[in-house]
Amino acid sequence: MNNNCIYLKQKLNRTLECKKQKKIINIRECNNCKYKEYKCTEFSKNSANVTLKSSTLHNKSAKLTNCHVSKKIRQKSTKLAKLEKNRFSVFTDDLDHCIICKRKKDHLHEIFFGSNRQKSMQYNFVIPLCHECHTEMHINKEWQEYWHVKGQEYWEKNIGTREEFIRVFGKSYLK
Repeated sequence: MNNNCIYLKQKLNRTLECKKQKKIINIRECNNCKYKEYKCTEFSKNSANVTLKSSTLHNKSAKLTNCHVSKKIRQKSTKLAKLEKNRFSVFTDDLDHCIICKRKKDHLHEIFFGSNRQKSMQYNFVIPLCHECHTEMHINKEWQEYWHVKGQEYWEKNIGTREEFIRVFGKSYLK
């Protein structure tokens, strides 16, 4: 069992607030609360977390009534974690500064994102971006198109043919 009540929230100033009672409390008050609900680590057949009311915690034969069901968060695979950790760019040697505005980078952006994100990491099609430029990159289709073309040009010059690029990334960005 997890020892934290689902209504217990830690505020920015490190005080604890009970969302059910709508007041600041200490941990002892939470432990003795009649509204206390725990998230348990038991899983149903569809691998969902189940939340039990405190009245059912003491009765082992109690049925799971009035439960909240939430999906289990999927963990990153070790392969994906390794790819993310070892990212570098074929477009720049300086991964500490934004490639567009030269400010300190906040994100490493894969130029082919979405379903091609892992392929971008695999072929080092990654650029460092500050937060503002990263947000603009996802909004501005011209910027996206520019980096897609640069990625394909690099591919055709250094890695393989246009047909191989289309097979890997799904389409050609060059006219």
